Amino acid sequence: MCGVGGIVGLNGRTRAVARDLSAMSHSLAHRGPDDAGLVLLDPGPGGARAFPPGVPSPDWSARAGLVHRRLSILDLSPLGHQPCADPSGRYWMSYNGEVYNYLELREDLKAHGHVFHSGTDTEVLLKGFLQWGSDCFRRFNGMWALAIYDRETGVLVLSRDRFGKKPLYFTRANGALVFASEIKALLACPAVEARPNLRKIAAYAGGHYRLVDGAPDSFFEGISQVPPATVLTIDQQGDIRSERYWSLPVGATRSDSEATLIEEYRGLLEDAVRLRLRSDVPVGLLMSGGLDSTAIAAMALRIQPAIRAFSGVTGEGYFDESDHVRAMMAHTGISVDFVRPPAEDVWRTLKEMMSFHDEPICTVAWYSLYLLTREIARTGLKVVLTGHGGDELLAGYWDHYHYRFFDLRRQGLDDGPEVAAWRAQHGRDPVELERERDRIEAAHHRPDVERARFFPHRDALAPALAAAIAPTGPEWQAEEELTRRLARELLFETVPASLRAEDRNMMAFSLENRVPFLDYRLVEFCFSLPSSLKIRGGLGKWIHRKALAGLLPESILWRKDKTGHNAPLDVWLRTSLRARMEGLLADDHAVNRGVYRPGVLTSLFRAHLAGENHAMFFWQYMNLRLWADRFEPVASALAAMAT
Repeated sequence: MCGVGGIVGLNGRTRAVARDLSAMSHSLAHRGPDDAGLVLLDPGPGGARAFPPGVPSPDWSARAGLVHRRLSILDLSPLGHQPCADPSGRYWMSYNGEVYNYLELREDLKAHGHVFHSGTDTEVLLKGFLQWGSDCFRRFNGMWALAIYDRETGVLVLSRDRFGKKPLYFTRANGALVFASEIKALLACPAVEARPNLRKIAAYAGGHYRLVDGAPDSFFEGISQVPPATVLTIDQQGDIRSERYWSLPVGATRSDSEATLIEEYRGLLEDAVRLRLRSDVPVGLLMSGGLDSTAIAAMALRIQPAIRAFSGVTGEGYFDESDHVRAMMAHTGISVDFVRPPAEDVWRTLKEMMSFHDEPICTVAWYSLYLLTREIARTGLKVVLTGHGGDELLAGYWDHYHYRFFDLRRQGLDDGPEVAAWRAQHGRDPVELERERDRIEAAHHRPDVERARFFPHRDALAPALAAAIAPTGPEWQAEEELTRRLARELLFETVPASLRAEDRNMMAFSLENRVPFLDYRLVEFCFSLPSSLKIRGGLGKWIHRKALAGLLPESILWRKDKTGHNAPLDVWLRTSLRARMEGLLADDHAVNRGVYRPGVLTSLFRAHLAGENHAMFFWQYMNLRLWADRFEPVASALAAMAT
């Protein structure tokens, strides 16, 4: 897990300057504190000059330059130094991530005559590119964001893993293409401007975090991400060719026996965990008392019995899963460190987080995880496994039941038994059933109805922002509404938002996180399953529960509730944060005037104090305030909109 960056001059007019590359590298130091590298690249003999950052004279330049910050996980020796070159010195790479099946790939490449000199996955990845070209990415099982530069032709290749777990941003500035792991590294180049993207701001401020991270643009106009599962090839003229090397297969449903599918699921999950335990430094677990993270723990214990786990406890009586964690400890013997992050001033901590995130943060859940991550990092751990992704693969959210009910009715089947089981298991308000039935029926014929439910505060936006709201991405085609819903969450909504926030939180403290549920083999398998193996008897994740029988305590295996990392922001806004919020709403800030209609902020806050819940809205408001304060050109542009 590292930080990457680079500058490639286009059309032969612009050159990469060592001073700018050094500034980029410095801004990424938190992503890789163990080593740093900088290389200036020109064609021909002697055209590669490698230096530690800061060593070259500020006026040194070349056609292109790469930087790298290393967090050492595999082969801790200097052989893992980057940027690195192929044996001929023609191709240079800066790479962030882990390709977990590197050992198997290395054996394949040896059979093709390649010789290896290190124990890194980096060497495997670069030689895989030499052997198979861009087809190599289909063979990789892991997470990555990388740049490979051909110094003879001037062609740059940028690639990102299937789900975009590792970030990679790029922009054009002053005749060059600039790319990096984080936006702050792009902005370290004087030619790159911080201009607000009104479309993104509008989706965030008036809507829901689900609408923000599924598109390749960012909160900064002109700064984009390499799309997940994509290879971009940029030639010397700056022309970009985009190739998608993987797509989620949603087609024929598996018809094997349930016993066969349960066994296959268990095997895939265990193998996903096995690959993600490969490391030359200790690996730990981030574990709540829920079905997903405890399943990862159970599988890890079968492979590495001495693994260490961490679980956060708020200490405020909210979202406390410690009883479930203790049940897991008693059932498996796993050692768990209960981490109690100290009480924090939310505003001050959020300001600190913004220095790492660079963009507004999706939900308050990531505030809690930031505090937990900071405490874990103090133990010296470098790698943790997390349980994110299971809900989107196996129908773990409350509204997934209603899509299942709709599909049953649409297929001419009786949804009565499942509805009755749902009511018995969860005790939900019966009004919810009718409301969701009508909404999904309407959304089946008009997708905009589905999108509209994630714009609860659209009317709060200033007219210029409301007019900037754009569609939220393509509809994923699938036979069943439940499958379509899950695919959108995986590819466009909840998973992209979670991956962005989790990466920034973890890398703020030089901590690598690995997500077994996003092993592409497991993802493909889950999307081949009939929905009856996801929701049955009023419970989601049915196949998951059956596959983990005996490995988890019964109290966890058949849990009906869902908690996860969260924080009681709605309560804080009425208590400890009230004075802060009233002060923010009363001043003449550019966000207040440029993003929202006059008077709407105060009106909504009064409604919140009176008992309505607008916590998400005000979380997003606080984030926009801090974001604009951090990037002065953004604040200036928003202020200009208000005049």
